[in-house]
This record gives sequence, C-alpha cells and structure tokens, in this order.
Amino acid sequence: NEYKSYLRMSFLNPNSPQVASGNRKKIALKPGHSLMDWVRFKAKIIPERPVRITPEELSQHNKLGDMWTAINGMVYDITSYVDYHPGGAEELMKGAGIDSTVLFNEVHKWVNFQNMLKECFVGYLVAPPKTRQLEVPGGGGPAGNQFKVPPLKAPSIAFTNDKYQTTRCFTFITYCKLSNQYKYRSCFYYSLFTESEISIAIQCLNRSYLLSFKYADIAKRTIVKHYPLKIEIQIHKSEEIMWESEGLHSKDSHTISNNSKVFEFECRLLTSVQHTHDVKLLEFSYGDNFEAVPPFGSHIFVKNPDQSSVVTEKPYTIFDVNNSKSFKLLVKRYQNGILSSYLTDLSVGDTISVSGFHNYFDLNTILRYKTITMIAAGTGITPFYRIIKEVLSNDVFQDNKILLFFYNKTQADVLIRWEMDEMARQYPERFIITHVFSQEDGAQYKGYIAEDHLREVPLDSLLLVCGPLPFMKRTLDVSNSLGIKKSNIIEFKG
Repeated sequence: NEYKSYLRMSFLNPNSPQVASGNRKKIALKPGHSLMDWVRFKAKIIPERPVRITPEELSQHNKLGDMWTAINGMVYDITSYVDYHPGGAEELMKGAGIDSTVLFNEVHKWVNFQNMLKECFVGYLVAPPKTRQLEVPGGGGPAGNQFKVPPLKAPSIAFTNDKYQTTRCFTFITYCKLSNQYKYRSCFYYSLFTESEISIAIQCLNRSYLLSFKYADIAKRTIVKHYPLKIEIQIHKSEEIMWESEGLHSKDSHTISNNSKVFEFECRLLTSVQHTHDVKLLEFSYGDNFEAVPPFGSHIFVKNPDQSSVVTEKPYTIFDVNNSKSFKLLVKRYQNGILSSYLTDLSVGDTISVSGFHNYFDLNTILRYKTITMIAAGTGITPFYRIIKEVLSNDVFQDNKILLFFYNKTQADVLIRWEMDEMARQYPERFIITHVFSQEDGAQYKGYIAEDHLREVPLDSLLLVCGPLPFMKRTLDVSNSLGIKKSNIIEFKG
C-alpha cells in the first residue's frame, strides 16, 4: 500500500556509511516529523500548475530552504521534505539542483516517488537538444530521460531527441540538425502506429533515422506533427497518469542508414478524375494508422492483387501531396498494362496494397546551379511538379530559374496544363515552359527531342530528365552532343 511504499523512500548512496554495512542507519528526526506526519503535512500543500524547467533553472534551487530535484524527467520541490527524510539533509543535498535519476535508481528504483512527492511536483525537465548528451545504446530497451543519437561520422547531419509529458500526453520530439552548408532545410517522414506502438522513419538529406518502440501503456490516439527540421510525436494517454518513459524501444530504434525504411500499408481511393483521355488523377488516403510526408522525387510500389500474374508490382512516382494523410498519382492507362488497368479501374473506396517510399531528391542540389532545365515526356512530369512548386514558392531558391521542356503527342495530352501555366504567369522570369508536340502543330517545336530545342540551354545548368527509356536515352545523346557534362544530368527512373 501507499504507506509501505513510503517506508522505502531514500536518496541514500549505496556506498554511504548508512548503506555499506547492509543495515541502513537512520538520522534521528525531530518530533512530529515521522513518515505519517509527512503524509498529513503534504496533504495541505496546494500543487501549482506544472511548467517546463531547464537544467539551468533547476540548478538555481540547490540549497537548504530552496531545494529542487528531478527524477525521470519530473521536477520536485523537496524543500519541505528535508526534515522528514530518514537519511537526513546531507543525503538529499546530493540530488539538489540536478537530475538525480541515476542516484535515486541506484538504491530505490522500486520506490513510488510519484505518490511520495506528488504534491511537491513543479514541472517537467526539458533541455535544448545540444545539452542532451547521453548516448543511446545500439540495442533495445527503454530509452533514458535524456539522450542524443550518435551522429554520423560525417558532421553534416545528426538527429537528437527531447521529450516531456503531462498526465494526459507524452510528447517525443526528434530534431534534424544540419550543418550550415545546407541552405534548404527540411525533413520528411512516414509512420505506422497502433494504440500500443509506433514505427517512424525520418528522412533528412540522404539519411533515414528510425524510431520504433512499444508504448509504456495503451494510447488513446497518436498525433504526428511535421515541421521543417522537427518531428513531434504526441501520444495521448488512455489514463491520466505519468509514465516512467515513452516505452520499450526495439533493437533497430535510433539507427541511421543510407536507405529509406520501407513500409507496407493499405491505401483507400478517395477521388478518381479523368485528367486526359488516357490519364487519370487518383488521390489515395493512407488510412487511420499511417501518415507520411514523402521526399521529393520518391515513388511507391503498387502491388498487383493477382499474385499469379507476371507483373507483381510496379513503381509510381508521388505526383502531389495535400497533407500527411493522402497522396496523388497520375496514372496513364496502357492497352496491355496490367497495373495501369488495375488502378484506373478502381472505384472510390477501393483499397490497394503499397510499399514505400523509394528514392529521394535533395533540393540542395538545385542551389549549386543558377538554371534548372527539366526535360519531361508525358507522365514524366510527375516527379517535377512538387519540385517546381517548392522552388518557386520558397525564398531559398529565389535566384534559381527553371526551364521546362515538356514533350507530348498533342495539346490534349498535356498534363496539369492549367496549374503549370498559372505558375508561369505568376513567375514569368523564373519559370519558362516550352511545349513540344510530336503529332500536332501549335507549339514552338514539333517532333522529338533534338539539338535545336536545347541549344539555348546554358551548358552549366542542371538537367533533370524523366520519361520513357528511349526518350531519356535520346535526351542524353543530345545533351552530350551539345557539350553538357554528364555530371550535370540527373535521370528520374521508376
């Protein structure tokens, strides 16, 4: 019961004289300062609203008459408890003004300090990421209260974590720290969660950081918030209690790799619009337990429900995203296309099986060039659409200019023409579109890609190319004949 739990309360060091003998000696307490007297006294304390407290603030309360300490991320004002402590003031002073979690756990990890000091609770210990220096072991197990993920050997990027909680919500934060050489600063994520666990991959530059842990208790709901260089996981508790930690981490949690973590999940068709005569614009929702903000240029693999088919899956590039709950695909239907027929025949409400996300294009690459030349054929425009929107709307790229050469059979085949023309009107000096039709007049050029189409392209520009393989091969040949360096060319392949 609560009384027995209090009997075990102490901040004694295991090497102190009181403990070394195996029979702890207690300090003689003043009359009226027994354990039961403390129970009656603390009942009169009126708790104040919890606040967030930094280590610097905590360190200021480190003397008799003004003594705070932190245990498992929770800060307590133990000033009034000093006279009631069986080990005396000297032992309590060892934890004054600091995080005494390790000291406390060495002797009395089993003590229910949350009940013992409930009325003395002041708030939550928090710190800027740079001050959280304890490294996370490579294996599993619950994470400590303060930690920093070991950075990569290259100092360009590191991931750090912070956390705090109330009785209603446990908040776990991951920060992506980049060196100043990267002017475009953003991260992406995809997460799969249930009422009892979460797996989340955070992508920044070409590094993927994985978090995977079982919650300390059942969650009522989980909310993931996305910021340019921060991911915030809000775990809303089913019971209003304090957790000792966020939970038990898997052996893969806190690992960093060069490869994106691949998730398999179900998606439901939200809308299906006939965009052109043979292309549909499809929007899918991720489902209740999956969220994602995929990287630029990434694609998913759509699985064929007929596993006996020769084609079991096919990659499709993410065309656009509205939020973390849905994504859009532009799907061209081919006469003998197994997956394209399957997707374009879907009805609203139907589900598909997907794995992703694959590939990543770092927009910092663009900042090394003044002119970006995009060469797309048909649905090859899909990886470029999000990139174009971001470059034109983000001030980081205000000095960049985009030249888009868009190849189609006829005007009727041009995808997202209204959206493209609108951006060209809004940014006339920075976004210039050149249409080329192979089977119709009315464009600046007619036919297939040729040297005269690209003759005005600066030789030091960055070339982004996407389309059918024969088209891409022809583009590379033309670029080479014009003297454009191969190192300046990036091919987007499925």
